[in-house]
Amino acid sequence: MKNVPELQHIEILLLIVKHGSFRKAAKELNLSAPTLTVAINNLEEKLGVRLLNRSTRSLSLTAVGKTFLNDVTPVLNDYRRVIDNLNDHKDNPEGVIRINLPRIVLDLFFQSHFVKFKNDFPGINLELFTTDRKINIIDSGFDAGVRYTQDVPKDMVAIPFGGKMSLIPVASPHFVEKSGQPDSPKDLVKFRCINRCFPDGQRYRWEFIDSQGEKMDVSVNGDLVVDSDAAMIQAAEYGLGIAFVYENLVKDKISENKLVRLLPDYAYPADNFCVYYPSRKHPPAPLRTFIAWVMSMNKDAC
Repeated sequence: MKNVPELQHIEILLLIVKHGSFRKAAKELNLSAPTLTVAINNLEEKLGVRLLNRSTRSLSLTAVGKTFLNDVTPVLNDYRRVIDNLNDHKDNPEGVIRINLPRIVLDLFFQSHFVKFKNDFPGINLELFTTDRKINIIDSGFDAGVRYTQDVPKDMVAIPFGGKMSLIPVASPHFVEKSGQPDSPKDLVKFRCINRCFPDGQRYRWEFIDSQGEKMDVSVNGDLVVDSDAAMIQAAEYGLGIAFVYENLVKDKISENKLVRLLPDYAYPADNFCVYYPSRKHPPAPLRTFIAWVMSMNKDAC
């Protein structure tokens, strides 16, 4: 059995082919590219064939490599499924789950959800990567993502995450004393406001619902633009303008009189975030565990 290749080396080959790059595959595995080169060399030596055509500028499977992957991939998938199913019979599931999410989700839910999940399932390695850009989670090697409901791709399965959240306008007591406060959302254009900018360069239009249920949005003015809620809150505390941020992030500051809530008679059209993941028959056990846990949290919140 000396010439039987290591399963890990076959997995590395699959990942290199998936990314079309040793460097990208190495980054996902948190290894060096030379380490992957050694693994592929070892795999080819064990099999006695060349699997990859490699140059400094290109990477492709040889004809034999294509046949090998076509034959071995179903076997690998069956092997993964058998090993993964063992998790269903364990009291403490094991494995890795990689989740992509915007920064605001960590600010809002890190302690209440992700820390709690880790405490409930210590055997699962939870890897959280933040970006405000919309990415393809499959191409980027993630098991799941968290986004606003309207931003979830149509071909994904989505479940609510964290409950509906509302944004509110706030300002420092000093700002209110000096500049007054708006009587309606339309008055916001007369005040210095702190703008929120998205990765695509667009600025967020502040949304409200009046007592009659009518929706309105306002494009505010101001001389400060930031790309995070934490920065908006700090800027508001320093009296640099009115901020429009998630209520849960500023409740304590309002109770401590560090910030003042404005326009209390107007509501925000609250929406919730969703966990989303690829629609497939056999998701990995750590992902199944996380999905079931989120659904149980949703039931407890009802």
